[in-house]
Amino acid sequence: MYSKCALTVAFLAAIILSVYTPSEALASKPLAANNTNNSHHLIVGSRLPGDRLTYQENIIKSSSLWQVTTVEKTFKVPVRERITQVQALDQKTNGNGAYAKIIKGGPGFGNVTIQFKSQRNHGINFKVNLYSKY
Repeated sequence: MYSKCALTVAFLAAIILSVYTPSEALASKPLAANNTNNSHHLIVGSRLPGDRLTYQENIIKSSSLWQVTTVEKTFKVPVRERITQVQALDQKTNGNGAYAKIIKGGPGFGNVTIQFKSQRNHGINFKVNLYSKY
């Protein structure tokens, strides 16, 4: 009787361990999930054949002690052109970078206003690329 119970408990323990122990395939993380790049990029729209890089600027603002830093900036493309893609690329790859969001305009418009907001005690360092076409 006790041997059957011990065998059943051992069998159940083996099943539980096999279910809750990660396999080698699950233990290895894909490149995107291994914390090598924790940037907060903002990419809106899509590039098509015929698009060109019409505007590029670095947005840099240093940190302030115990403060959240905010920058709001409007970018324009040449007259009669329309934005096809907005790229605000966070240059900090350790997860401490700022966040960017579109306030006004964007793809389909001739301008875009982007707000950059840092994390507390960190600055802003973004590269903005605007692609457009006639």
